[in-house]
Amino acid sequence: MTFTEGNFWCLTAVTFFFWRLCRGNHRLTVALFLSASLVFYGFHHWRLVPLLLAYCVVDWAAACGMARGRRPRLYLTLGVTFNLALLAYWKYTPLLLRTLADGCRWLGLSTAMEAPQDWSIPFGISFYAFTGIAYLVDVYRRTTPYEPNFFRYALSAIFFPHLVAGPILRPDEFLTRLRPDTMPDRPEAPLEAVSLMARGLFKKLVLADRIALAVDPFFAHVADPTTAGVWSLPYVVLYAWQIYFDFSGYTDIARGLGLLFGYRWPDNFNAPYLAASVQEFWRRWHMTLSRFLRDYLYIPLGGNRRGHGRTYLNLMLTMLLGGLWHGASWSFVLWGGLHGVFLTINHWWGEHGPGKRLRNSTGIGQMIYRLTGVATTFLCVCLAWCFFRLTILTDALTCVAKWFVFDADKMLVGGAADASLWVLLGSYALAAALAGPWAGRLAAAVAASQLRSALVRGSAWGFNVGLVLLTLLLAPVGQRPPFIYFQF
Repeated sequence: MTFTEGNFWCLTAVTFFFWRLCRGNHRLTVALFLSASLVFYGFHHWRLVPLLLAYCVVDWAAACGMARGRRPRLYLTLGVTFNLALLAYWKYTPLLLRTLADGCRWLGLSTAMEAPQDWSIPFGISFYAFTGIAYLVDVYRRTTPYEPNFFRYALSAIFFPHLVAGPILRPDEFLTRLRPDTMPDRPEAPLEAVSLMARGLFKKLVLADRIALAVDPFFAHVADPTTAGVWSLPYVVLYAWQIYFDFSGYTDIARGLGLLFGYRWPDNFNAPYLAASVQEFWRRWHMTLSRFLRDYLYIPLGGNRRGHGRTYLNLMLTMLLGGLWHGASWSFVLWGGLHGVFLTINHWWGEHGPGKRLRNSTGIGQMIYRLTGVATTFLCVCLAWCFFRLTILTDALTCVAKWFVFDADKMLVGGAADASLWVLLGSYALAAALAGPWAGRLAAAVAASQLRSALVRGSAWGFNVGLVLLTLLLAPVGQRPPFIYFQF
């Protein structure tokens, strides 16, 4: 089930109705949320529910063993190994079989080993595996207490708003709020919740899906004669915006649902394409994954505490593994490796190169340096997106080559020449730039409960309802593309 299905919103409405009837009854609330989460995950694939529950049982039991036993490192090892082993089996078995078969053919050996054609990866497995690993490590480090109640822990791991694509939550952001004395029994900031959900639906159904219709035919035939001479850069730029609107739209909906049920979760995006360096980009893009990689991989590897050479190596290892986490293809590893190279150059430039002096400049020099950094960072990120979008390496390299070699009369053709799409994106950018300061003030006013004027509150509610209606009018008709990050 996805956030764009009518069945999902029926499930949400029913869950919300019965949650309000529970009136703070802790056991009924936990049972209701668990039931709704299992229906959400298993609606189309009931055979995957035992896998989901197995993760919950093993992670909970391992944490209990760490808290109560004498060998916490053993329980940590067993729990993390279970998470990674299942993740590796489901995500990387086809990649391993393909690689071995290709290696045998290259050596001239006959082999019947092939990747199964009907292999399907359980959707969201990376996210709930990472959630379990974070919980186990935090319990081992004693930065969070273990949860003695299995049902509360299971709910923290599989609650349907964040189950499939995050945000990746830490125990103190959700699990500790599920106990009887802290579990909310009413929505938090309902106006903000509806605003987030309306904005998320607009990003996904109008912006991301309209871009998908424009760019998918090109990427599907990027190496075919039908796209010979076509300039690929506009399509890559559009895809960069598609994946941003798609994933940030999902996060907005998830956070809005969290607020609807009384939980405030961290944001995942902060205008990432305005970053002036790749290092800053990763502080703004998929922020809960970035902090996970930092806290549970980069810092344990040594971080930046052992000299510049070791820092660069740790950055490369972190990004290579982060790329591999995204998908079972070597192109994802290359995508992560490119970001590792970019981060390494970024660190060197800021610490030893002219960038250190330029960064400390003032006035017009600082503004030029900032704008140049934003443009350069965006192009570097777009270059890496080619290998993210096209999982066949030759297709990705062809796409990159078409950045520089193309026919002059094919600079803007096909979906990239859709003027209405560019007008839509420009209008959204202008509206976001103008509304940004006001949106911040409105959120602060909502948090401070200062919106007491019936006219102001009514206008805010009306705007959100109008945005939902506008989304329904402008959304493409027909089968909708799934959220991109559901495949991870």
